[in-house]
Amino acid sequence: MKHRERISVIIPMFNAASTIGVPLESLARQDFCPEEIEVVLVDDGSTDNTVQVARSFLERVRFSWKIMEANHQGVSCARNVGIENAAGEYVFFLDADDELPPDFLSTVFSSMERKSADLAWIWKVFHEKELRKLARHPISKTEDGPSCLLAYLKKPWNAQVFVRRSLLDECGIRYCPGLKYAEDVDFFVRLLFKAQRVHVETATCYLYRRNPHQVTRTINRIKAREAADRTFHQLSCFLEAQNAPFEIIAEMKRFEARSRLNLLRELWKNRLLSKFFGLMESAETKEILTRSQKGFLSPKWIFRAWFLETVFFLVKRFPQFFQNKPSR
Repeated sequence: MKHRERISVIIPMFNAASTIGVPLESLARQDFCPEEIEVVLVDDGSTDNTVQVARSFLERVRFSWKIMEANHQGVSCARNVGIENAAGEYVFFLDADDELPPDFLSTVFSSMERKSADLAWIWKVFHEKELRKLARHPISKTEDGPSCLLAYLKKPWNAQVFVRRSLLDECGIRYCPGLKYAEDVDFFVRLLFKAQRVHVETATCYLYRRNPHQVTRTINRIKAREAADRTFHQLSCFLEAQNAPFEIIAEMKRFEARSRLNLLRELWKNRLLSKFFGLMESAETKEILTRSQKGFLSPKWIFRAWFLETVFFLVKRFPQFFQNKPSR
């Protein structure tokens, strides 16, 4: 009897010849019916033998698989290519250097089916023993998308989502093309806001592995801060346009404010004074600084806002003591 794919696991890969065997081996060990698993690998223009290594491993597995080619447009576009070419009822994203416990797919799938959930929230951890601590996270008490979103914004933690394909298609949700930093936050916020039923997985997890070549470890810090600043501002606008509950918008605004302050600190540390001045004088920054004076942020962030205002005043008052560096 021909089986249909129930789960599509999407793996973007770029120059991952030395690590791609890790996620593939963990998928081969799954106790879920292999005939109901589809693995979609998307090669994002690798210049090494990633595709050959993956293909060599995949020739020995029982689940169905396909390798798609992308044009080195980044992980967001690669994941979107995976979504468009996935056939499963459920979609899950796995990185090319991470792995899953053997019971992962069966555990999450059965919980999703039992609860008729739109989305499963999966913790990303280095060791499975961390799950006990995360069982006390506020997200663990939520069962709907907006409540889960609010808890996530209040207390962010590394995670991944296991989602019904129908939710992605009905709401038109995809990864934002071109985003190399904060792309998961952007995706999660949009998904959680639209999800009705959410299952928070506490019995199994996503095993996260440190890789010195990860984008978040090699990206230019200023570009990363600028990307996060744009992303969080856009998300605030999205939630306002969707008439989200006040508390969710307020927490997203705090996310946005902290991101703006981080960017300003980075510009100041690198003495990129023209960019620093321009951002300090923007309407968004002035609003953030005004709100911080009214207790909108925690004491740590209020102090950072005060520090930046003080620096801004001193640089304008005594410019001869500060040397500008060319923007980059």
